Order: sequence, then structure tokens, then C-alpha cells
Amino acid sequence: MGETPRIGAPPAGVGLQFDVSLWPLSLMTMPPVLTAADIEYMQECYELVFAAPVRHALIVDTTTLDGVPDATKRRQMKAFEDSRRLVIREKNIGSAIIIQSAVVRGAYTALRWISPQPAPNRAFPNLREAAAWCVQGIEEDGQIVPIAAYRLAGLGERSTTG
Repeated sequence: MGETPRIGAPPAGVGLQFDVSLWPLSLMTMPPVLTAADIEYMQECYELVFAAPVRHALIVDTTTLDGVPDATKRRQMKAFEDSRRLVIREKNIGSAIIIQSAVVRGAYTALRWISPQPAPNRAFPNLREAAAWCVQGIEEDGQIVPIAAYRLAGLGERSTTG
């Protein structure tokens, strides 16, 4: 298993959480209101994850968001994503986004048909389903999955690592 990226605690005032304790599964939890500082921290975390020697899967939990980020923040995130398309294709096994609303999840899925991501990207209604999809991708990539990631996914322990 590849070395886990070293992601520090978020700076003061940043609500976004980026957890790599289940590496190569990463979990990003959005704050209720996404700020410019959250986006900056997110991009710094992504750079550390992209620099890791192994591929990863990512879960983005949006369930705590109070609303959609404004157009300026969406453009900033899109510009970053666009500038990293090659490394995302190379380093990301897949990204699962948790969206509880079936209507919003459907709209997100339709958007991804129109504007595909460089790596597989799917929306799920809950953490368990998102984690199960990511664990499957990590296994198919030939990597060892931590037992805690199987537990998060509600799957039987199929790994010998802890």
C-alpha cells in the first residue's frame, strides 16, 4: 500500500474536512457554507493527494451544505479541476459524491453526462453506498483496502490490513 499523504488540520476558519485515514480512500466533508478559504484548503489537499505514489478513491460528502456555492466559487473550483484533468485521470480511481436529494442527485448525474469528468464520478444518496462503490474501485485497481473502509461501506472484511 502506498504512503498516505500528510494532510494537516484545516486552518482556523476553515470548515471543510479532508480525511485520508482510510487511504487510499479519502473523505472530504463540505462545511455548511463553503468559503474561499475552504476552497483554498481543498485545493491544497488535492495537490497532496495527487502527489501520492498510488491512486485513490474520493468520497465528497455534501450532506452538511446549506446551499449551492455561489457562481464565483463554482468557477474557481471548475478552473482548478480543468487545470488538473490529466493528473485526475491518472491518480483518481473514482469520486463518489453524496447528495441526499433524489432530484438534485438526478440533476448532478445529467450534468456529468453533458460534462464528463476525467475519472469515474457518481452520485449516491448516502455514505455507505458511496463507500461501497469506492472500495470496489480500489479493489479493482489492485490495491489493499483498509478494514475500516470495508466497515464504512457495510461490507464484510475482505482484507488483511487494518
